[in-house]
Amino acid sequence: MKLNKNAQVLLERYLLAVKRELSGRERMDIVAEIESYIYDSLDERHPQAVEVTEKELEEVLNEMGAPRKVAGQYSAQRYLICPRLFPTYLLVLRILLLVVLGALTLSKIISFIVGSMGNVWLELLGLLGSWWSSALSVIGMITLIFAIIERVSEGKSIEEMEELQKLDISALPELPENEKEVKRVGVSIEIVLGVLGVVFLTYVQKTAGLIPYWTNASAAQQMVRLFTENFVRFIPFMLALTGVEIARNLTLLVQGYHSSLTNWWDVAQKVADIVLLIFLISSRPLVTLDIFRAITGMVDLGNAEPQVNTALAVVFGLGIFGNIVDIIQRIVGEVRGQSLKK
Repeated sequence: MKLNKNAQVLLERYLLAVKRELSGRERMDIVAEIESYIYDSLDERHPQAVEVTEKELEEVLNEMGAPRKVAGQYSAQRYLICPRLFPTYLLVLRILLLVVLGALTLSKIISFIVGSMGNVWLELLGLLGSWWSSALSVIGMITLIFAIIERVSEGKSIEEMEELQKLDISALPELPENEKEVKRVGVSIEIVLGVLGVVFLTYVQKTAGLIPYWTNASAAQQMVRLFTENFVRFIPFMLALTGVEIARNLTLLVQGYHSSLTNWWDVAQKVADIVLLIFLISSRPLVTLDIFRAITGMVDLGNAEPQVNTALAVVFGLGIFGNIVDIIQRIVGEVRGQSLKK
């Protein structure tokens, strides 16, 4: 069967429109299949025709419908984020929203109390605005990342995602009575150290950063500054976080095993620690060398004091890095359904 000139042009235009609606490496094969179907339809309708006219071709094309409709019958259903990625997408989104909004809230509280006390309602409105913008940024960023993964991996299997979908008997959480026992000695030591830390910080807060020293055994006690006012104003938050850590360790000691609750508790604790460390780094100087001046009689210590504060900032920075690594490990363990071990 042969098409006349006008019918041939119409068919080529129609197939071109269908082709533009398709994607992927198989679209040429699909277009060829559609062309074959059109010729078969024309042959059934006009078996004796030597040449098919444009009008006769239009009848077939009208029954088939618009090119977008025809192409849609051959295209896989398109998703911004496909069903196989969506559960992981939701999980990552929830975790990051909790972490980001929690850290933002804590930083706002610290900056509000430590800084100048402004209007409470204006500060609250500012916090709500920050929540909104941060939530939109997190949602947009995670959605974009997963959408890119979806496009790049279209038609392919993602090993990491497939691994999450497979049953791993060893990864199933243990029942509470079968959980690995807490190392009671280690937890008890942490509790004792936490209590000593609370006592020390409370004392430093009361003395406004001063500590006692004696030039000799018979000399009267003198007070000299070790911590700056910048450090002292963060002590209430240190006490609060230390108290929360003691409470977590007491919970572990009582229940005798690491549960999902205590693991997420630890994640939240470490996020709060990171926020506090960032504030401390940005509030240098935190310590003075007045006690060394008093003991040695050296008034001029050169650049020793800035160097000590810089070294302290480096230590805090390493602490932030360690906390981030620990947070990632614990979250990954929870995502995989494992009971996290300390």
